[in-house]
Amino acid sequence: MRRRREIAFSSMDPRIDADHLGLFKLLDRMATHRRAGDIEELNPLLDELLEHTFDHFAREEQMMQTWGYAGTAGHTQEHEAMRKAFIESLRRVVKGDQPVPAFIQHARESFTYHFETADMVFIHWLQTHCEAEAGRGSSLQGQT
Repeated sequence: MRRRREIAFSSMDPRIDADHLGLFKLLDRMATHRRAGDIEELNPLLDELLEHTFDHFAREEQMMQTWGYAGTAGHTQEHEAMRKAFIESLRRVVKGDQPVPAFIQHARESFTYHFETADMVFIHWLQTHCEAEAGRGSSLQGQT
């Protein structure tokens, strides 16, 4: 089921789509580390997930600004709230206060919810905007 949703999700920008898929692949890799003792092996993956997530948010925000999306400020605020929650959750995992499986499940649910709501609003806007632009000879290529 998750695989179908990931394939069906398209932002019209292959880099953004690759980011989304990459986030879930990282979470899948992390899921193999279920014990508290796995934290040393998990640390590089946590660092990679953090960097990947923050880089993705920056790319997505840049794309929104480039296209003049009116919802950019609100979407950016949502990203900021997710960044803060993500960092706090990571602190709890590293301290041993939150089990790794609970972190992974929460991260997966948070990302999925964000993709299926806020990101899809933007994607719908972008698709509509691109259709209008196509009628005037513009294209998405070169804008991202």
